[in-house]
Amino acid sequence: MKKITARELREYQEREDERSYLIIDVRQMAEYEKGHIPGSLILPLDEFEEQVDQLPEKHLVFYCRSGVRSYAAALTADFFNEAGKEIYNLEGGFLAWDGFDIKGIPLVERINIDMEMDAVLTSAMNLEKGAFLFYDHVMERYPETGLDHVVRQVRDGELGHAKLIYSHLKKIAPDCPSFEEIYTPLKGDILEGGHKLNEMLASLDRGSDNRKLNILETAVTMEYMAFDLYRVISEKVQDDNNEDNPLQEAFYSLSQAEKAHMKILLQCLEESL
Repeated sequence: MKKITARELREYQEREDERSYLIIDVRQMAEYEKGHIPGSLILPLDEFEEQVDQLPEKHLVFYCRSGVRSYAAALTADFFNEAGKEIYNLEGGFLAWDGFDIKGIPLVERINIDMEMDAVLTSAMNLEKGAFLFYDHVMERYPETGLDHVVRQVRDGELGHAKLIYSHLKKIAPDCPSFEEIYTPLKGDILEGGHKLNEMLASLDRGSDNRKLNILETAVTMEYMAFDLYRVISEKVQDDNNEDNPLQEAFYSLSQAEKAHMKILLQCLEESL
């Protein structure tokens, strides 16, 4: 079992493929709901012992409020570790985490994973269209911010994400309509974090003495919530038989893509401060 700092964990998330690791929050659900590390799953310590032998064969990062409860969980997981996977405990816990935290449980219900696979992927395309419309609005409404280049890059990336989803849809339903026939009618009225598009756009106009920073902070939060949503879904759709699951692969790919957007926006935000 190894220690990992908040800074090291952010770097770890940046470089690692989403399939290779899992971040586990061992606090209680009420604590998780108040804020958690993006992409982390909740497994309270009082439920941990009975489920520790069912943890996936991945590198595991544990955290709690201060690092004490998660230290116990990491030691237990290390004891059961027969596959040689890396086990980490976040030093200082969530108190030491100085990245963007996510308020509330990831809104997995925005994509009902119990639907047919083609419906799940179409729902994901609708979320990506919502993000595209958000960035498109920013470009038209706030040209004075000088963010056109970075916003255009991320906006076009959202269209790329929708096409990535369509590529997975095409694999499972070769006779499905074309991308344009599916994508064009979508409303894009809901964003990945569960917010309504019109409410998010309205928030950009309210109470901001620095429009550029407000846009970037909103965009970064939105991308973190997208990453959080897709990362959690990718774990929830695991096949019970540990067989390849095309739906899981689709959402792993999406979480990896959203991570790239987070990096672009964070760099722009840091340069603007």
